[in-house]
Amino acid sequence: MFRFRNRSGSRRVPAPAAVGTRVGTDDGFRAVVDTRSVVQPLGSGHRVEWWVGGEDRWYDPSTEAAVRQVRPGAAPVLETRLRVSGGDVVATTWAAVGRGSTGPAVVVELANETPVPVAVAVAVQAASGGQVRRMSADGRRLLVDGTTAVVVDREPGRYALVDAAQDLWAMVSGGGAQVEPPRSVRCRIGAAAGALVVPLPHRASLRFAIPAADLVENPSASFPDADRVAAGWTARLVDAATVDIPDGVLSAGAHRALVDLQLAEPTAVGAVELARWGLGRQAVETLAATSDPAAERLVAAAHLWRLHRNPAWFEGPSGLPLEDLVRAPADRVEAAGALGVLADLLDARGEARSAADAREAAAGVALASLPPTDPPTTTLRHLSDCLAWGSIDGLDLLTEMPDAWLGGGIEVHGLATPHGRLGYAVRWHGDRPALLWELDRWDDRPVVLRVPGLDTAFSTDEPTGEALLAAPAGRVPPRSAAASPPDGGEFF
Repeated sequence: MFRFRNRSGSRRVPAPAAVGTRVGTDDGFRAVVDTRSVVQPLGSGHRVEWWVGGEDRWYDPSTEAAVRQVRPGAAPVLETRLRVSGGDVVATTWAAVGRGSTGPAVVVELANETPVPVAVAVAVQAASGGQVRRMSADGRRLLVDGTTAVVVDREPGRYALVDAAQDLWAMVSGGGAQVEPPRSVRCRIGAAAGALVVPLPHRASLRFAIPAADLVENPSASFPDADRVAAGWTARLVDAATVDIPDGVLSAGAHRALVDLQLAEPTAVGAVELARWGLGRQAVETLAATSDPAAERLVAAAHLWRLHRNPAWFEGPSGLPLEDLVRAPADRVEAAGALGVLADLLDARGEARSAADAREAAAGVALASLPPTDPPTTTLRHLSDCLAWGSIDGLDLLTEMPDAWLGGGIEVHGLATPHGRLGYAVRWHGDRPALLWELDRWDDRPVVLRVPGLDTAFSTDEPTGEALLAAPAGRVPPRSAAASPPDGGEFF
Protein backbone atom coordinates (compact mmCIF):
# COMPACT_ATOMS: atom_id res chain seq x y z
CA MET A 1 0.00 0.00 0.00
CA PHE A 2 1.44 3.39 -0.99
CA ARG A 3 1.19 6.14 1.56
CA PHE A 4 0.39 9.37 -0.29
CA ARG A 5 1.49 11.66 2.50
CA ASN A 6 3.55 14.81 2.26
CA ARG A 7 6.73 14.13 4.24
CA SER A 8 8.75 16.97 2.75
CA GLY A 9 6.57 20.05 3.00
CA SER A 10 4.95 22.05 0.21
CA ARG A 11 6.18 22.22 -3.37
CA ARG A 12 9.30 24.22 -4.05
CA VAL A 13 9.60 27.08 -6.54
CA PRO A 14 9.14 26.07 -10.21
CA ALA A 15 12.11 24.74 -12.11
CA PRO A 16 14.05 27.24 -14.23
CA ALA A 17 14.02 27.21 -18.02
CA ALA A 18 15.16 23.89 -19.46
CA VAL A 19 18.88 23.66 -20.13
CA GLY A 20 20.41 20.32 -20.98
CA THR A 21 20.82 17.76 -23.74
CA ARG A 22 18.88 18.07 -26.97
CA VAL A 23 17.10 15.02 -28.30
CA GLY A 24 15.25 14.92 -31.58
CA THR A 25 14.37 13.30 -34.88
CA ASP A 26 15.07 13.91 -38.57
CA ASP A 27 11.79 15.74 -39.14
CA GLY A 28 12.86 18.63 -36.91
CA PHE A 29 11.23 17.62 -33.64
CA ARG A 30 13.41 18.75 -30.74
CA ALA A 31 13.23 18.66 -26.95
CA VAL A 32 15.62 19.41 -24.11
CA VAL A 33 16.26 16.94 -21.29
CA ASP A 34 17.85 18.51 -18.23
CA THR A 35 20.21 16.80 -15.79
CA ARG A 36 17.25 15.76 -13.62
CA SER A 37 15.32 14.11 -16.49
CA VAL A 38 12.81 16.94 -16.93
CA VAL A 39 11.71 17.09 -20.59
CA GLN A 40 10.66 20.29 -22.36
CA PRO A 41 9.61 20.06 -26.02
CA LEU A 42 11.05 23.08 -27.82
CA GLY A 43 8.37 25.50 -28.93
CA SER A 44 5.96 24.40 -26.20
CA GLY A 45 5.00 26.13 -22.98
CA HIS A 46 5.06 23.04 -20.75
CA ARG A 47 7.49 20.56 -19.26
CA VAL A 48 7.09 16.90 -18.29
CA GLU A 49 8.71 15.29 -15.26
CA TRP A 50 8.26 12.24 -13.04
CA TRP A 51 8.14 11.68 -9.30
CA VAL A 52 8.39 8.44 -7.37
CA GLY A 53 6.32 7.43 -4.37
CA GLY A 54 8.28 5.00 -2.21
CA GLU A 55 7.27 3.25 0.99
CA ASP A 56 8.66 6.11 3.08
CA ARG A 57 7.94 9.25 1.06
CA TRP A 58 7.73 10.85 -2.38
CA TYR A 59 10.91 11.61 -4.33
CA ASP A 60 11.37 14.38 -6.90
CA PRO A 61 14.53 14.02 -9.06
CA SER A 62 14.65 17.81 -9.44
CA THR A 63 15.45 18.26 -5.75
CA GLU A 64 16.93 14.95 -4.57
CA ALA A 65 20.69 14.72 -4.03
CA ALA A 66 20.97 11.06 -5.09
CA VAL A 67 20.42 11.62 -8.81
CA ARG A 68 23.00 10.61 -11.42
CA GLN A 69 22.75 11.05 -15.15
CA VAL A 70 24.98 9.59 -17.86
CA ARG A 71 25.03 9.54 -21.63
CA PRO A 72 26.44 6.09 -22.38
CA GLY A 73 27.43 6.74 -25.98
CA ALA A 74 27.41 9.36 -28.71
CA ALA A 75 23.67 8.99 -29.34
CA PRO A 76 21.30 11.37 -27.53
CA VAL A 77 20.12 8.65 -25.15
CA LEU A 78 20.26 9.55 -21.45
CA GLU A 79 20.12 7.37 -18.35
CA THR A 80 19.04 9.05 -15.11
CA ARG A 81 19.13 7.17 -11.80
CA LEU A 82 17.17 8.17 -8.70
CA ARG A 83 17.92 6.43 -5.40
CA VAL A 84 14.68 5.22 -3.80
CA SER A 85 14.04 2.73 -0.95
CA GLY A 86 17.35 0.91 -1.14
CA GLY A 87 17.54 0.78 -4.94
CA ASP A 88 17.29 2.86 -8.10
CA VAL A 89 14.48 3.93 -10.35
CA VAL A 90 16.13 4.36 -13.74
CA ALA A 91 14.82 6.64 -16.47
CA THR A 92 16.11 6.10 -20.02
CA THR A 93 15.21 8.97 -22.34
CA TRP A 94 15.42 9.23 -26.13
CA ALA A 95 13.54 10.62 -29.12
CA ALA A 96 12.11 8.52 -31.95
CA VAL A 97 9.56 8.47 -34.73
CA GLY A 98 6.68 6.09 -34.09
CA ARG A 99 5.34 3.48 -36.46
CA GLY A 100 2.89 4.45 -39.18
CA SER A 101 1.36 7.87 -38.61
CA THR A 102 2.28 8.05 -34.95
CA GLY A 103 4.85 10.82 -35.46
CA PRO A 104 7.85 11.79 -33.33
CA ALA A 105 8.04 11.90 -29.55
CA VAL A 106 10.39 11.84 -26.60
CA VAL A 107 10.14 8.43 -24.96
CA VAL A 108 10.94 7.85 -21.29
CA GLU A 109 11.22 4.33 -19.92
CA LEU A 110 11.22 3.98 -16.14
CA ALA A 111 12.60 0.77 -14.63
CA ASN A 112 12.04 -0.06 -10.96
CA GLU A 113 15.27 -1.61 -9.67
CA THR A 114 14.29 -1.19 -6.03
CA PRO A 115 13.31 -4.22 -3.91
CA VAL A 116 9.74 -2.90 -3.45
CA PRO A 117 6.86 -1.63 -5.61
CA VAL A 118 6.62 2.13 -6.07
CA ALA A 119 4.21 4.62 -7.57
CA VAL A 120 5.19 6.95 -10.40
CA ALA A 121 3.54 10.31 -11.03
CA VAL A 122 4.05 11.60 -14.57
CA ALA A 123 3.50 15.34 -14.19
CA VAL A 124 2.90 18.16 -16.67
CA GLN A 125 3.37 21.77 -15.63
CA ALA A 126 4.08 25.12 -17.23
CA ALA A 127 7.70 25.56 -18.24
CA SER A 128 9.63 28.62 -17.11
CA GLY A 129 8.18 31.45 -19.17
CA GLY A 130 5.39 29.21 -20.53
CA GLN A 131 1.72 28.82 -19.76
CA VAL A 132 -0.81 26.02 -19.40
CA ARG A 133 -4.31 27.50 -19.44
CA ARG A 134 -6.33 24.30 -19.65
CA MET A 135 -5.39 20.84 -18.38
CA SER A 136 -7.46 17.70 -18.86
CA ALA A 137 -7.09 13.94 -18.48
CA ASP A 138 -8.29 11.47 -21.07
CA GLY A 139 -7.59 7.89 -20.03
CA ARG A 140 -3.85 7.39 -20.40
CA ARG A 141 -3.27 10.97 -21.64
CA LEU A 142 -2.83 14.43 -20.21
CA LEU A 143 -3.83 17.22 -22.57
CA VAL A 144 -2.54 20.80 -22.49
CA ASP A 145 -4.94 23.27 -24.11
CA GLY A 146 -6.52 20.40 -26.01
CA THR A 147 -3.29 18.87 -27.34
CA THR A 148 -1.68 15.68 -26.05
CA ALA A 149 1.19 16.51 -23.68
CA VAL A 150 2.02 13.02 -22.41
CA VAL A 151 0.77 9.44 -22.82
CA VAL A 152 1.52 6.55 -20.44
CA ASP A 153 1.48 2.91 -21.53
CA ARG A 154 -1.19 1.73 -19.06
CA GLU A 155 -4.27 2.97 -17.30
CA PRO A 156 -3.36 5.26 -14.40
CA GLY A 157 -4.33 4.35 -10.86
CA ARG A 158 -4.99 7.95 -9.86
CA TYR A 159 -5.25 11.43 -11.36
CA ALA A 160 -4.48 14.94 -10.15
CA LEU A 161 -5.39 18.22 -11.88
CA VAL A 162 -4.89 21.66 -10.33
CA ASP A 163 -5.10 25.35 -11.14
CA ALA A 164 -3.15 28.23 -9.61
CA ALA A 165 -5.00 27.87 -6.31
CA GLN A 166 -3.45 24.47 -5.61
CA ASP A 167 -0.01 22.91 -5.72
CA LEU A 168 0.38 19.73 -7.82
CA TRP A 169 3.27 18.33 -5.78
CA ALA A 170 1.40 18.87 -2.53
CA MET A 171 -1.71 17.19 -3.91
CA VAL A 172 0.17 14.12 -5.20
CA SER A 173 2.58 13.70 -2.29
CA GLY A 174 -0.17 14.46 0.23
CA GLY A 175 -2.50 11.74 -1.07
CA GLY A 176 -4.93 14.06 -2.84
CA ALA A 177 -4.84 12.32 -6.22
CA GLN A 178 -8.19 10.73 -7.02
CA VAL A 179 -9.17 7.41 -8.57
CA GLU A 180 -11.71 8.76 -11.06
CA PRO A 181 -10.55 11.06 -13.88
CA PRO A 182 -11.34 14.62 -12.76
CA ARG A 183 -12.95 17.31 -14.86
CA SER A 184 -10.62 19.56 -16.81
CA VAL A 185 -9.31 22.67 -15.08
CA ARG A 186 -8.76 26.15 -16.47
CA CYS A 187 -6.37 28.81 -15.25
CA ARG A 188 -6.34 32.38 -16.56
CA ILE A 189 -2.72 32.94 -15.54
CA GLY A 190 -1.53 29.74 -17.24
CA ALA A 191 -0.63 27.76 -14.11
CA ALA A 192 -2.78 24.67 -14.65
CA ALA A 193 -0.99 21.36 -14.05
CA GLY A 194 -1.72 17.65 -13.88
CA ALA A 195 -0.32 14.22 -13.09
CA LEU A 196 -1.06 10.60 -13.89
CA VAL A 197 -0.16 8.25 -11.03
CA VAL A 198 0.79 4.71 -12.09
CA PRO A 199 1.82 1.74 -9.90
CA LEU A 200 5.22 0.29 -10.83
CA PRO A 201 5.96 -3.15 -9.39
CA HIS A 202 9.39 -4.39 -8.35
CA ARG A 203 11.62 -5.14 -11.39
CA ALA A 204 8.95 -3.84 -13.78
CA SER A 205 9.09 -0.91 -16.19
CA LEU A 206 6.75 1.55 -17.81
CA ARG A 207 6.97 3.96 -20.71
CA PHE A 208 5.51 7.33 -21.38
CA ALA A 209 5.80 9.51 -24.46
CA ILE A 210 5.87 13.28 -24.96
CA PRO A 211 4.64 13.62 -28.54
CA ALA A 212 5.02 16.36 -31.10
CA ALA A 213 1.30 16.10 -31.89
CA ASP A 214 -1.74 14.16 -30.76
CA LEU A 215 -0.93 10.58 -29.81
CA VAL A 216 -3.39 7.90 -28.78
CA GLU A 217 -1.33 4.76 -29.41
CA ASN A 218 0.42 2.88 -26.63
CA PRO A 219 4.01 4.19 -26.30
CA SER A 220 5.34 0.71 -25.55
CA ALA A 221 4.03 -0.62 -28.86
CA SER A 222 4.58 2.41 -31.08
CA PHE A 223 8.20 3.48 -30.70
CA PRO A 224 11.56 1.77 -31.25
CA ASP A 225 13.59 1.11 -28.12
CA ALA A 226 16.67 3.02 -27.03
CA ASP A 227 19.17 0.46 -28.39
CA ARG A 228 17.71 0.69 -31.86
CA VAL A 229 17.80 4.49 -31.78
CA ALA A 230 21.42 4.44 -30.59
CA ALA A 231 22.30 2.04 -33.43
CA GLY A 232 20.70 4.45 -35.89
CA TRP A 233 22.87 7.30 -34.68
CA THR A 234 25.95 5.08 -34.90
CA ALA A 235 25.10 4.38 -38.54
CA ARG A 236 24.82 8.12 -39.20
CA LEU A 237 28.37 8.56 -37.93
CA VAL A 238 29.88 5.78 -40.05
CA ASP A 239 31.66 8.30 -42.32
CA ALA A 240 32.84 10.52 -39.47
CA ALA A 241 36.48 10.86 -38.54
CA THR A 242 37.50 8.79 -35.53
CA VAL A 243 39.94 9.60 -32.77
CA ASP A 244 41.45 7.32 -30.16
CA ILE A 245 43.68 9.15 -27.70
CA PRO A 246 44.67 8.49 -24.07
CA ASP A 247 42.08 11.03 -22.93
CA GLY A 248 38.98 8.85 -23.20
CA VAL A 249 36.58 11.68 -22.36
CA LEU A 250 37.98 13.84 -25.15
CA SER A 251 37.90 10.92 -27.59
CA ALA A 252 34.25 10.17 -26.84
CA GLY A 253 33.39 13.84 -26.95
CA ALA A 254 34.07 14.16 -30.68
CA HIS A 255 31.25 11.94 -31.91
CA ARG A 256 28.97 13.19 -29.15
CA ALA A 257 29.58 16.76 -30.31
CA LEU A 258 28.87 15.74 -33.92
CA VAL A 259 25.49 14.37 -32.83
CA ASP A 260 24.76 17.52 -30.82
CA LEU A 261 25.58 19.68 -33.86
CA GLN A 262 23.05 17.79 -35.96
CA LEU A 263 20.38 18.48 -33.34
CA ALA A 264 21.34 22.11 -32.74
CA GLU A 265 20.09 25.15 -34.61
CA PRO A 266 22.01 25.18 -37.91
CA THR A 267 24.96 27.56 -38.09
CA ALA A 268 27.69 28.25 -40.63
CA VAL A 269 30.46 27.30 -38.20
CA GLY A 270 28.60 24.11 -37.32
CA ALA A 271 28.56 23.17 -41.01
CA VAL A 272 32.33 23.69 -41.21
CA GLU A 273 32.98 21.42 -38.23
CA LEU A 274 30.72 18.70 -39.61
CA ALA A 275 32.69 18.85 -42.86
CA ARG A 276 36.04 18.83 -41.04
CA TRP A 277 35.01 15.66 -39.23
CA GLY A 278 33.91 13.87 -42.38
CA LEU A 279 30.14 14.44 -42.38
CA GLY A 280 29.88 16.20 -45.72
CA ARG A 281 26.23 15.55 -46.50
CA GLN A 282 25.16 16.79 -43.06
CA ALA A 283 27.42 19.83 -43.51
CA VAL A 284 25.70 20.80 -46.76
CA GLU A 285 22.25 20.34 -45.22
CA THR A 286 23.23 22.43 -42.21
CA LEU A 287 24.66 25.28 -44.28
CA ALA A 288 21.62 25.28 -46.56
CA ALA A 289 19.32 25.59 -43.54
CA THR A 290 21.16 28.30 -41.59
CA SER A 291 20.00 31.91 -41.43
CA ASP A 292 23.44 33.24 -40.52
CA PRO A 293 24.67 36.41 -42.30
CA ALA A 294 25.45 35.99 -45.99
CA ALA A 295 29.18 36.62 -45.51
CA GLU A 296 29.43 33.82 -42.94
CA ARG A 297 27.57 31.43 -45.23
CA LEU A 298 29.93 32.24 -48.10
CA VAL A 299 32.99 31.73 -45.88
CA ALA A 300 31.56 28.42 -44.68
CA ALA A 301 30.94 27.33 -48.29
CA ALA A 302 34.58 28.10 -49.08
CA HIS A 303 35.70 25.98 -46.12
CA LEU A 304 33.48 23.09 -47.27
CA TRP A 305 35.05 23.23 -50.73
CA ARG A 306 38.56 23.53 -49.28
CA LEU A 307 38.03 20.51 -47.02
CA HIS A 308 36.35 18.14 -49.50
CA ARG A 309 36.69 19.48 -53.10
CA ASN A 310 33.31 18.06 -54.07
CA PRO A 311 31.65 20.07 -56.91
CA ALA A 312 28.44 18.05 -56.52
CA TRP A 313 27.76 19.87 -53.24
CA PHE A 314 27.17 23.04 -55.26
CA GLU A 315 24.96 21.57 -57.98
CA GLY A 316 21.30 20.72 -58.37
CA PRO A 317 18.27 21.59 -56.23
CA SER A 318 19.75 19.98 -53.10
CA GLY A 319 23.15 21.65 -53.51
CA LEU A 320 24.42 24.94 -52.15
CA PRO A 321 23.41 27.90 -54.40
CA LEU A 322 26.88 29.22 -55.22
CA GLU A 323 25.67 32.15 -57.33
CA ASP A 324 23.37 33.39 -54.56
CA LEU A 325 26.12 33.02 -51.96
CA VAL A 326 28.60 34.99 -54.05
CA ARG A 327 26.19 37.86 -54.76
CA ALA A 328 24.76 38.29 -51.26
CA PRO A 329 27.59 39.31 -48.85
CA ALA A 330 27.84 42.95 -47.81
CA ASP A 331 31.28 42.41 -46.24
CA ARG A 332 33.39 42.50 -49.36
CA VAL A 333 36.69 41.91 -47.52
CA GLU A 334 35.48 38.74 -45.85
CA ALA A 335 33.87 37.65 -49.12
CA ALA A 336 37.08 38.25 -51.06
CA GLY A 337 39.00 35.61 -49.12
CA ALA A 338 36.21 33.12 -49.72
CA LEU A 339 36.07 33.95 -53.43
CA GLY A 340 39.79 33.27 -53.75
CA VAL A 341 39.25 29.73 -52.41
CA LEU A 342 36.15 29.15 -54.51
CA ALA A 343 37.99 30.09 -57.71
CA ASP A 344 39.16 26.46 -57.98
CA LEU A 345 35.53 25.34 -57.75
CA LEU A 346 34.58 27.71 -60.55
CA ASP A 347 37.39 26.24 -62.63
CA ALA A 348 36.09 22.73 -61.92
CA ARG A 349 32.66 23.88 -63.15
CA GLY A 350 34.18 25.18 -66.38
CA GLU A 351 33.65 28.84 -65.46
CA ALA A 352 37.16 30.08 -66.23
CA ARG A 353 36.18 33.74 -66.57
CA SER A 354 34.38 33.78 -63.22
CA ALA A 355 37.33 31.98 -61.63
CA ALA A 356 39.73 34.63 -62.91
CA ASP A 357 37.46 37.40 -61.59
CA ALA A 358 37.29 35.68 -58.19
CA ARG A 359 41.08 35.45 -57.95
CA GLU A 360 41.40 39.09 -58.90
CA ALA A 361 38.84 40.08 -56.27
CA ALA A 362 40.67 38.07 -53.61
CA ALA A 363 43.94 39.94 -54.23
CA GLY A 364 45.83 37.84 -51.67
CA VAL A 365 43.16 38.06 -48.94
CA ALA A 366 43.21 34.92 -46.78
CA LEU A 367 40.11 32.86 -46.04
CA ALA A 368 38.62 33.94 -42.73
CA SER A 369 38.09 31.48 -39.89
CA LEU A 370 34.66 31.19 -38.31
CA PRO A 371 35.09 31.15 -34.51
CA PRO A 372 33.29 28.46 -32.48
CA THR A 373 30.04 29.69 -30.99
CA ASP A 374 28.80 26.85 -28.76
CA PRO A 375 30.10 23.83 -26.80
CA PRO A 376 29.94 21.30 -29.70
CA THR A 377 31.84 23.49 -32.17
CA THR A 378 34.31 24.51 -29.46
CA THR A 379 35.00 20.86 -28.55
CA LEU A 380 35.47 19.81 -32.16
CA ARG A 381 37.64 22.80 -33.11
CA HIS A 382 39.91 22.43 -30.08
CA LEU A 383 40.47 18.74 -30.74
CA SER A 384 41.02 19.08 -34.48
CA ASP A 385 43.48 21.96 -33.96
CA CYS A 386 45.42 19.77 -31.53
CA LEU A 387 45.47 16.83 -33.95
CA ALA A 388 46.26 18.72 -37.18
CA TRP A 389 47.08 22.42 -37.39
CA GLY A 390 47.63 24.09 -40.75
CA SER A 391 51.15 25.46 -41.23
CA ILE A 392 52.55 27.63 -44.01
CA ASP A 393 53.59 24.59 -46.06
CA GLY A 394 51.58 21.70 -44.65
CA LEU A 395 50.25 20.28 -41.39
CA ASP A 396 51.55 20.17 -37.84
CA LEU A 397 50.35 17.02 -36.08
CA LEU A 398 49.89 16.82 -32.31
CA THR A 399 50.62 20.48 -31.67
CA GLU A 400 49.69 19.84 -28.03
CA MET A 401 50.97 16.66 -26.40
CA PRO A 402 50.03 16.55 -22.72
CA ASP A 403 52.26 14.52 -20.43
CA ALA A 404 49.31 12.23 -19.73
CA TRP A 405 49.36 11.14 -23.39
CA LEU A 406 53.02 10.07 -23.38
CA GLY A 407 53.31 6.32 -23.78
CA GLY A 408 49.72 5.95 -24.87
CA GLY A 409 48.54 4.89 -28.31
CA ILE A 410 47.03 7.52 -30.61
CA GLU A 411 44.97 6.90 -33.74
CA VAL A 412 43.27 9.39 -36.05
CA HIS A 413 41.28 8.34 -39.11
CA GLY A 414 39.47 10.39 -41.76
CA LEU A 415 40.08 13.95 -40.59
CA ALA A 416 39.43 16.39 -43.45
CA THR A 417 42.16 18.99 -44.01
CA PRO A 418 42.77 21.57 -46.75
CA HIS A 419 45.40 19.19 -48.17
CA GLY A 420 43.38 15.95 -48.11
CA ARG A 421 41.98 13.27 -45.85
CA LEU A 422 44.39 12.51 -42.98
CA GLY A 423 45.04 9.46 -40.85
CA TYR A 424 47.92 8.71 -38.50
CA ALA A 425 48.92 6.70 -35.45
CA VAL A 426 51.53 6.83 -32.71
CA ARG A 427 53.00 3.69 -31.14
CA TRP A 428 55.73 3.56 -28.49
CA HIS A 429 59.08 1.73 -28.29
CA GLY A 430 60.10 2.40 -24.73
CA ASP A 431 60.58 6.19 -24.60
CA ARG A 432 60.59 6.62 -28.41
CA PRO A 433 57.39 7.18 -30.39
CA ALA A 434 56.82 5.68 -33.84
CA LEU A 435 54.66 7.66 -36.26
CA LEU A 436 52.62 6.03 -39.03
CA TRP A 437 50.75 8.34 -41.42
CA GLU A 438 48.72 8.52 -44.60
CA LEU A 439 47.52 11.70 -46.32
CA ASP A 440 45.15 11.18 -49.24
CA ARG A 441 46.11 14.42 -50.98
CA TRP A 442 43.82 16.46 -53.21
CA ASP A 443 46.63 17.00 -55.73
CA ASP A 444 50.32 16.32 -56.28
CA ARG A 445 51.60 19.40 -54.50
CA PRO A 446 53.93 18.49 -51.62
CA VAL A 447 52.57 18.75 -48.10
CA VAL A 448 55.07 18.95 -45.24
CA LEU A 449 54.09 17.04 -42.10
CA ARG A 450 55.65 17.83 -38.73
CA VAL A 451 55.03 16.57 -35.19
CA PRO A 452 56.10 19.47 -32.94
CA GLY A 453 54.53 17.96 -29.82
CA LEU A 454 56.81 14.90 -30.03
CA ASP A 455 59.88 15.57 -32.17
CA THR A 456 60.60 19.12 -33.34
CA ALA A 457 63.31 17.91 -35.73
CA PHE A 458 61.07 15.61 -37.74
CA SER A 459 59.46 16.60 -41.04
CA THR A 460 58.44 14.78 -44.20
CA ASP A 461 56.62 15.49 -47.44
CA GLU A 462 55.87 11.83 -48.13
CA PRO A 463 52.10 11.21 -48.30
CA THR A 464 52.44 7.86 -46.50
CA GLY A 465 55.07 6.27 -44.33
CA GLU A 466 56.32 5.40 -40.89
CA ALA A 467 59.20 6.72 -38.82
CA LEU A 468 60.76 6.16 -35.42
CA LEU A 469 60.95 9.58 -33.77
CA ALA A 470 63.37 10.82 -31.17
CA ALA A 471 62.38 10.57 -27.51
CA PRO A 472 60.53 13.73 -26.39
CA ALA A 473 63.17 16.01 -24.87
CA GLY A 474 62.98 16.11 -21.08
CA ARG A 475 59.79 14.04 -20.99
CA VAL A 476 59.68 10.39 -20.00
CA PRO A 477 56.69 8.19 -20.91
CA PRO A 478 55.39 5.66 -18.39
CA ARG A 479 57.17 2.31 -18.13
CA SER A 480 54.01 0.64 -19.38
CA ALA A 481 54.42 2.20 -22.81
CA ALA A 482 53.79 -0.26 -25.62
CA ALA A 483 56.94 -1.70 -27.17
CA SER A 484 55.49 -3.51 -30.17
CA PRO A 485 56.94 -2.57 -33.56
CA PRO A 486 54.95 -0.31 -35.86
CA ASP A 487 52.82 -2.03 -38.46
CA GLY A 488 51.52 0.31 -41.13
CA GLY A 489 49.62 -2.50 -42.79
CA GLU A 490 47.43 -3.10 -39.76
CA PHE A 491 46.81 0.60 -39.19
CA PHE A 492 45.93 1.52 -42.73
